[in-house]
Amino acid sequence: MGKAKEKGYVCYEMFQETLHTEPIKGILPQTTIAEALEFMVDLKISHLPVVSNDGIYRGLLSEDALYEAEDDTQFVQSALRAAFVPHVLSGAHFFEVMEVCTQYRITLVPVVTKEGHYINSYVLSDILECFRATPTLLQAGAILVVNITADQYSLIEIAHAVEHNDAKLLGLWMTHKAAETSVQLTLKINLEHTAPIVKSLQRYGYEIEGIFGDESYEADYRERYDHLMNYLKYS
Repeated sequence: MGKAKEKGYVCYEMFQETLHTEPIKGILPQTTIAEALEFMVDLKISHLPVVSNDGIYRGLLSEDALYEAEDDTQFVQSALRAAFVPHVLSGAHFFEVMEVCTQYRITLVPVVTKEGHYINSYVLSDILECFRATPTLLQAGAILVVNITADQYSLIEIAHAVEHNDAKLLGLWMTHKAAETSVQLTLKINLEHTAPIVKSLQRYGYEIEGIFGDESYEADYRERYDHLMNYLKYS
């Protein structure tokens, strides 16, 4: 158990170092609404964590809730929704942080201990900066958007289609709508010539919805378009 805690702490420290965050102090429940709005303006954020005098995280305060208040001399406690307490535990992976951030559409994510004590907050801009530093975004290459039914999706097939053509899969992002049976996959490849990979994916049953960053594909598309226009012009 001790090793697990230590491992989680190291993970949190590495994440914190990667994001280069500055400590954001929670505001007390007896802070006035006017003061809280000033803090938000200074920090360029739309949310602030509310922390009790003994350091317990009480919830996240939104800018909208503050502006709805009739009297800005009131304490922020009056604008705090008791059930609105989005957060992650210390040691959380940045995917968990992003999940909370997008689920609640908040500009920062509070970090708390298992006992509920507030530690710090990760700001959305810093979280996005962490993603920007990954090879998926930094390394040059083409982007493929493909579609397939959820029961046919296979990472092994995708990896084989890419690596069999002397390329590397730098990243994969999946989106799935509850009402649909298909999934959309965005693939980042380390090459800019994707024709062989496209053919391999199509053999596996993947429908190609878009190709980006492949100049050869774009040139071929323009050439086909020009041929079509010439055909229509003289037909």
